[in-house]
Amino acid sequence: MTAWIEVLKALTTGPELPIRGTIREVRPDGYTEGFAGGASSGPSPMLVVTGDGCRVWRHGNRLRVERVDGRLTFVTDGIQAWDFTADSERPRTGPPDRVHYLGSNQFLLQRRSAADWSGDDFTTPTGPVEETEFADRECWTVELAPPPHKPYPLRIWVDTASGQMLGYRSEHAGQGAQFVDLVVGEDFDDGLFGWDGPVYTPEEYQRRLKDQHLTVQREHAAWFSEAVTASPIGTRVPVDFTPDSFPFRDPETGAFDAFNHDTLLSRRPRSEDGWTPNWGPLHYVWSTPDWDWAAGGINLDLDDEAIRLLQRSLHPEEPVDRQRKIDPPGRGRTK
Repeated sequence: MTAWIEVLKALTTGPELPIRGTIREVRPDGYTEGFAGGASSGPSPMLVVTGDGCRVWRHGNRLRVERVDGRLTFVTDGIQAWDFTADSERPRTGPPDRVHYLGSNQFLLQRRSAADWSGDDFTTPTGPVEETEFADRECWTVELAPPPHKPYPLRIWVDTASGQMLGYRSEHAGQGAQFVDLVVGEDFDDGLFGWDGPVYTPEEYQRRLKDQHLTVQREHAAWFSEAVTASPIGTRVPVDFTPDSFPFRDPETGAFDAFNHDTLLSRRPRSEDGWTPNWGPLHYVWSTPDWDWAAGGINLDLDDEAIRLLQRSLHPEEPVDRQRKIDPPGRGRTK
């Protein structure tokens, strides 16, 4: 009988055999995946999103990932990495330690270190290691206990020849990922794991993101100036309501949600019930003949006079009705 420590050793320091194959997700009908990248200091990390059907070549620390249609997603030679997500002709480049993998099949791409198998997050077998066949490969399989905050165990399959994880699945939930056509020991051209074309350096890529953000800001500011008001928006506090971000904007109806560092501002076409956003800070709602409005302060409390001055800036001479002050229960008071 194979001991778990032998499987763990293969998973973390197994033979560095070249492998290639296609990874497919396993999921129940109607399931949609959500994920979010964590915060990271310094330059933005490369986010490699490995969707269903990604094609993989790996040899040691060298890795190549393509979409199912053959478009290149990511390449690393173990020293440098290239991310083709934003630009297929000019990837961003950087060190491999700035790469974050996302998606349910991320753990089949790289060999996990011994540190990744510490703790209690699917690291402890619930029973013996078994020998079986999976994805047309001889392998070990074992069920791993879930951590306290997760409901179901996880079963993994590990190739005995290479130590490559062939697949994993929550059998209760019907979710996981697996190789469907793994080939082990094939010779690869070194060119698979490199790129000699034009690139964005980390500094150039950060400037590109900044320029794109500024372009969007200018477009939104021009729309707001034309569709709402071009005049400075202030109150006696004084408070500058001029927005610098628009998480929602509908050019057809004129509806929008906008904010800056200190304020929130929204409007919708006038409706029978008015517009009441689900905001945490104290805010005001009111209506004009054509619009339902809402305004609030993020780090300050507005008063009736401040709202009157704001209304003069937004829609001078228009009658106002249905005005209400909304102070959500349980919020902390601004000092």
